[in-house]
Amino acid sequence: MSNDNPNRISIVATSGTEPRAPTAEEYGFMNMSADQRRDYIDQMEHAAAKADHDAKEAALQAEIAKATELSVANNAQLQAQRMGFSQNRVTSSRDVGMIAPPEVVAETAVRFNGIEISAQQGKDMVANGQWSEAEYRAALGEALAVRGFKAPGNFR
Repeated sequence: MSNDNPNRISIVATSGTEPRAPTAEEYGFMNMSADQRRDYIDQMEHAAAKADHDAKEAALQAEIAKATELSVANNAQLQAQRMGFSQNRVTSSRDVGMIAPPEVVAETAVRFNGIEISAQQGKDMVANGQWSEAEYRAALGEALAVRGFKAPGNFR
């Protein structure tokens, strides 16, 4: 009795072992048509490729996280900032004791509407009425405080 069905899978003993009964999954696979088997195999290959890709992506993300952690751990400036030391700290006027000499006032740039201008330009703008004297005093006081000086009482 010959079976000419190309889709039939026979149970064969391999390497000297006794034949075993197929599992439910194997029975399902045996009962599939050739197109269904091809689709099933394609799905399994796709799932394997996706799992491989996901594993590589996870390894890459872990490597990035490790490198970032190492970089942050070796960043002296960031460590100092976290410990409360800041090199970009602006000195407040309470911390400033020495009044700026006229030469320092003359060479100190001030900010007018976000634009840095010289102290003389600021004085000229006050004289022309483009800037109030109080605003000029405040801007000059801030600029001098950054340099560690206290603003003088008179700007004339």
